Amino acid sequence: MTKSKETSENSYLIGATCLLLEIVFGSIMVAIVKYIASDVSVAFILMFRYIFCLPILFFIGLKLDGFSHFRIKNKKILALRSVSGLLGLSFWYLSVIYLAISKALALGQIMPVFICLLSIIFLQEKVGIYRWTAIIFGLLGAIIIIDPGTEGWKNIGFLYIFLGTLFASIMFVSLRKLGLTENPIATAFWYNIFGGMVFSIYCFSFLTMADIPENIWFVLIIIGLLASAQQAFMAFSHKFASASSLAPLHYANIPIGILVGIMVFNEIIDLNFIAGTTLIVASTLFIIYRENSLAKP
Repeated sequence: MTKSKETSENSYLIGATCLLLEIVFGSIMVAIVKYIASDVSVAFILMFRYIFCLPILFFIGLKLDGFSHFRIKNKKILALRSVSGLLGLSFWYLSVIYLAISKALALGQIMPVFICLLSIIFLQEKVGIYRWTAIIFGLLGAIIIIDPGTEGWKNIGFLYIFLGTLFASIMFVSLRKLGLTENPIATAFWYNIFGGMVFSIYCFSFLTMADIPENIWFVLIIIGLLASAQQAFMAFSHKFASASSLAPLHYANIPIGILVGIMVFNEIIDLNFIAGTTLIVASTLFIIYRENSLAKP
């Protein structure tokens, strides 16, 4: 019994470590995107990000089951996952260009609220008064961070982060359905092929490689390698621990975002940010808690 418990704890520790590394790499990528956005098109950044993810996913899939690992049964839901994922990531990268990284990462944590709302609409899930209250408080937290009426609240970055979170939420809802019949490495592989093709076609049709400054090439390769490592750590984190047990660790994005924002971009953290972030974190943690409680027999 004790040995089984220790094995479970070790497994969770490995999963949690992988997820934290995935979050760290993702935050570094976001900071790099914000830093070089004035020098190179976001389309090029996304093209490199998608293409460089493919080798590690292909290698992992081959090691697990060979070519059969990449077979997909539910192609319609995979298409929804791919399109929504591409739009979500595109708007997310655009949002960090216009918003403070700390604000973008904090507002991104409202995703469980969006997922809960979309689950009601598309999956006909029943939601009680407690989760509705949590949803309202989460949205209130976002409004406090945006602070309507003050100078700069009409920043287009807020629209981008809203759209990015919305499409990312659609992606996660579609992943719930895909998880019933498909394996995560295969869905991630085909999603990255789709993204790589879309942005390669766009870049080679409307842009030229000459548009990339020489000093940016190395940075783009670094982004690709970071994205590849991020995908690998994400896959392994869910292999060793359940998504529900790892969910609270996603809030590590907030202190990392604050740290990067202050140290690299000289961002200022105000009272509205602290109050709004607190409401978002509290509401989404409660939603996760309620979902886990209702899932238990």
